[in-house]
Amino acid sequence: MTDESVAFLREAKSWATFLAILGFIGSGLMVLAGIFVTVFFSVINALKNIANMPDFPFSLFGLFYIILAVVYFFPAYYLYKFADNLGYAFRIHDEVRLTSAMRFLKKHFKFIGIAAICLIVLYVIMIIVFMAVGFSTGFQHHSPKFI
Repeated sequence: MTDESVAFLREAKSWATFLAILGFIGSGLMVLAGIFVTVFFSVINALKNIANMPDFPFSLFGLFYIILAVVYFFPAYYLYKFADNLGYAFRIHDEVRLTSAMRFLKKHFKFIGIAAICLIVLYVIMIIVFMAVGFSTGFQHHSPKFI
């Protein structure tokens, strides 16, 4: 590798470490938010049960946050392992560690790519469902009246 490419990779390592740490912090905050939401809505549901109001499992939102945190953790982990292996490879001039770093970078991008595809598909499905519901309710309320 040229000195310039090594310099670029060193800078990429720094940014990858920074973004991975932000990802870990974000995952941790999402877990805390999930626990808070679960506990908060459990208390609300308990109070509603005392008042004989219908029960809705809002605590599932907390579980959703925790699941999302686990999913969010993996790209941050792959990015961190990329940066860690890259730094180690530069320190001891280890080609095996450099290859490992590139493998983790590939895993990171693959995960992000698959997640992006899943989100696009989810958005398309949501748009279709919302349009279908909108059209069906629109036609029910504004159907022409024949005498």
